[in-house]
Amino acid sequence: MNKSRGEDNFLNLPGFAARLYDSMMQTNAIRLTYQEIAQDLISRIKKGRLLDIGTGPGYLLLEIHKINPSIELFGLDISAAMVDQASRNLAEIKVDLQQGNIRATEYESEFFDLITCSGSFYLWDRPVEGIDEIHRILKDGRSAYLYETYRDIDKKILREIMRENLKSENLIRRMLAPRIFIKQLGMTYDKKEIKEILRKTRFANSYRIDDLTIVRLPVWLRIELKKYA
Repeated sequence: MNKSRGEDNFLNLPGFAARLYDSMMQTNAIRLTYQEIAQDLISRIKKGRLLDIGTGPGYLLLEIHKINPSIELFGLDISAAMVDQASRNLAEIKVDLQQGNIRATEYESEFFDLITCSGSFYLWDRPVEGIDEIHRILKDGRSAYLYETYRDIDKKILREIMRENLKSENLIRRMLAPRIFIKQLGMTYDKKEIKEILRKTRFANSYRIDDLTIVRLPVWLRIELKKYA
């Protein structure tokens, strides 16, 4: 049996680890990351249902709600502990949170007006199945947007920008955040691998990959998956 890319770790994540993860997300750089992604998404949807896959503590959904509270928000995460943490963080807003795996959901076909995922696609054990499930639950004529880091970038430049981005944070975060992020990049796909995955999916002829800079970090890709009738 192939080793899990990360799903098994999050599936069995204990509550204290989810709270620790939530605490590590409390940096200005991460807050600004979600704000910039939310702004990009809001430019593409004015109303309707939006699903955030791998929603974690729920901060992207929170930023989307701040900008456009009329959007119907849904969050999916493989970790029950993360869903509990997101429920606490989003207690003041209306949101449908579910624990589950994107490769087999209980959502109706053609249910969502927009689907997104930020920074967790590389952890999916069966990415082709997950992408095909996105195709099933996405409305015709609509798009999904995956915001993902990729590993074929200059690590030296990355460290320099991160030091600048984190200079207002406490010592522990300044020390740990770059190490965690660099380790994450080592686990992510390169552009060629992402294209190879997408060509095996129902979006094989309807995807677009754009380079993206978020919070001054030129390490992001925006993967658009367009569903045609």
